[in-house]
Amino acid sequence: MAQRVATEYKKLVLELSTLQLQSFVGMFDHAEFSTQVRIFENGETEVVLLDKGMELPLSFKRIGHDTYTCEGQYKIYDAKLANQMRMAVRKFKGCGIVHRLYPTYTMVYEYTGGHVMRIMEQKDGQERLVFEYKDTLGDMQRLFEACGVEDRIDWTRLHIDQLLDLRNQRITDGLSTEDVDHQLTELSQQLFMMEA
Repeated sequence: MAQRVATEYKKLVLELSTLQLQSFVGMFDHAEFSTQVRIFENGETEVVLLDKGMELPLSFKRIGHDTYTCEGQYKIYDAKLANQMRMAVRKFKGCGIVHRLYPTYTMVYEYTGGHVMRIMEQKDGQERLVFEYKDTLGDMQRLFEACGVEDRIDWTRLHIDQLLDLRNQRITDGLSTEDVDHQLTELSQQLFMMEA
């Protein structure tokens, strides 16, 4: 596997309370990274992380009484520091666009609410979708709520079909089907009631 050259945050947005900001700094301190916290007269707080001898300043602007926001672009060369920042973005539900730079290609991660929503591979001027989050269950729930009884019956049948496919896959993979069986039982009962 290729060695990562750097991790570049093309866009990073974090919104933290005072306690979360302290926890953010603590995450890096506990992981034994050098940090400095500078507080300016205008209420801004700057958290400085050391990345292979270079300073990486993260400016947190105070908005409101107990909220700080950090927006910016950063490039991190230390793989451990990049991993710690990834964990911080996840924990504090950050948003951003992150480029993981490799010698011959770039992986682009899009974060929303601390979760990876999309991963793209950029190589030789081409882009390839690697992963995209889809809220299938949420989409199905919204469809279910918007439809009449006939549509609910169709939706329930579709859901049962998908669960049967999942059950068959789990059996093939040698995994437990207990949860799926429980859901199938509930949906079958609902279907029976709707069709009655």
